[in-house]
Amino acid sequence: MGNIKPEWSLDAPIFFVRITVSLPSTAAITDKTVYFRCRMTYNFLIRWLWYFEWLQARIKVKHPRRVVELSAGRMAPNMLLGQEFVDNRRAQLLKSRTRKLNELVNTPYDDDLFHFTSQDVNERIGRLKSEIEALERGEITFPVLPDFVNEVKQWI
Repeated sequence: MGNIKPEWSLDAPIFFVRITVSLPSTAAITDKTVYFRCRMTYNFLIRWLWYFEWLQARIKVKHPRRVVELSAGRMAPNMLLGQEFVDNRRAQLLKSRTRKLNELVNTPYDDDLFHFTSQDVNERIGRLKSEIEALERGEITFPVLPDFVNEVKQWI
């Protein structure tokens, strides 16, 4: 019985807090995430829960016709955010773009009378090469999930 290890512990930084604002007619669709913080321990979350509830109440008082929700809970421990997400996504995109480029270059195609097919293939090859170069330079060409959002001052 001593070899049983828990899947996660209360000391692991896997908890999050999120305050969202939406319209009453579409409460299920979030208009704006006003506050988001992740990678907190359970003790930190419980100790500061009163503060997050207070922020929610302040926003609700300022915008009484909006739906303001406070969500707090456990994240998946393997969820990537911030720079970890950027590095992982960049590697995945480089791999897929080079695979698509090799497939386009090595696949024969039947050209039509006005060479529209060859122009289309050459445009796609050029576009893929430019995307690969941008990713290799370190440009972020994809949406990134932030690991911290604080726009409370704009809503209070």
